[in-house]
Amino acid sequence: MRVKCQVEVVNRNVASQGMRGGCGKAAQATLFLARKPGDVVFLMYCTARDKQGVKYKVKENIKQIFGKFLSDGKATIRLNEPMVDLCIKKADPIELKRILNALAMAHKGQALSGQSVLSSMAPAKTKHIETPKTKMNISTRKDYPTTTSFPTKLEKLKVNDCQLVKVDSRILALKYLTSLDLSSNKIKIIPEAISEMQSLAELVLSHNLLTELPNVCKKSSMLCTTLRTLHLDNNNLSSLPHCICLLSELWQLQLSHNKLKELPKEIGNLSKLKRFGASHNLLTYLPYSFTNLRLEKLDLFMNNFGDHDRPLKTNGGSICKIISLKESCARVVRRKRMFFNNKELYSHVIIRYLRCGKQCPCTTYCFESYVYFMVDFDLKQICENLVGLDSSGRTNVMVEAVICSHECMAKYLGRGLFL
Repeated sequence: MRVKCQVEVVNRNVASQGMRGGCGKAAQATLFLARKPGDVVFLMYCTARDKQGVKYKVKENIKQIFGKFLSDGKATIRLNEPMVDLCIKKADPIELKRILNALAMAHKGQALSGQSVLSSMAPAKTKHIETPKTKMNISTRKDYPTTTSFPTKLEKLKVNDCQLVKVDSRILALKYLTSLDLSSNKIKIIPEAISEMQSLAELVLSHNLLTELPNVCKKSSMLCTTLRTLHLDNNNLSSLPHCICLLSELWQLQLSHNKLKELPKEIGNLSKLKRFGASHNLLTYLPYSFTNLRLEKLDLFMNNFGDHDRPLKTNGGSICKIISLKESCARVVRRKRMFFNNKELYSHVIIRYLRCGKQCPCTTYCFESYVYFMVDFDLKQICENLVGLDSSGRTNVMVEAVICSHECMAKYLGRGLFL
């Protein structure tokens, strides 16, 4: 078994004098164990410059193996003779673990029969030591790999105009992928498994046929802490899941040319959001939390905000001095951001009730006990570089707001924040 990886050889004698000796920077290589007649096991690596390979005797020659970052495909093998460290990175964690386990056994003189890790000492082939492909652009259906697999080390993948109707499961397994562009296809559904992609920072799904988004960003998913750019423009989305507001690292969100009638009430939780576009939708107002954002670029052109010449204030609902147990429990669930969208555990009635919560400026969620307001808000307060709402360049929009308690009523209305 040969493991594709990068290997750097560090001479400890030189390193002890404050210098770094050896082969310099890490080189693309193939690492393997080989055996000579007489059951002499060698650790070998081959590079493009040295296809014959460099070999080191293994038995009683391994001083230490550092495997703290083995799950990331990294390890260091320290030898007694010569006094060098083999620093390994960008290896398949499973294959590397097998090699290291066999290496430890060979060091102790144990037989490796049945391990299936020994390779011949033949020179490495070019395919074993070539630099892994990290970028791939596919622009026609005929170029799409149907009989071959995607390179496992891909970091950027672009698949456009290939008539894809779903996301290939092989793409979801690419754990090094940081940028995925599937725009200009015919994708209708995004699988929930996309939330478990480990490194994805940019996701482009523009110009597809999406009508809804599943729960692709659960609170515990990898996507919540890695995704920085999300493009969903030019689809058929009529609503967004509330969980999209859990993308704590999101920097850019594009939703233009859809059929959105409202934005998630928690959108103001996207504290790192700097660029937002939702032009050519059906929005009539914005949630109050939107006013918490501080944007560098904003585009809400051509929606249904209407033309309001003066601030509008309308009362609706009422505040109860003693709220119901149902409302109290619901407020706790939303305040603690507990996951409640599991239809197997909760009835659709409970889920719908929790989804309908409205957020007070104090961040408390209200369900039955609240006072409702619609107020006029100038978007220039949160973004200087914004596109006007219509051809006249208007920047005022209606914002939905609710008050959850008598205390908040005195705090906010008493200071004239909604007048």
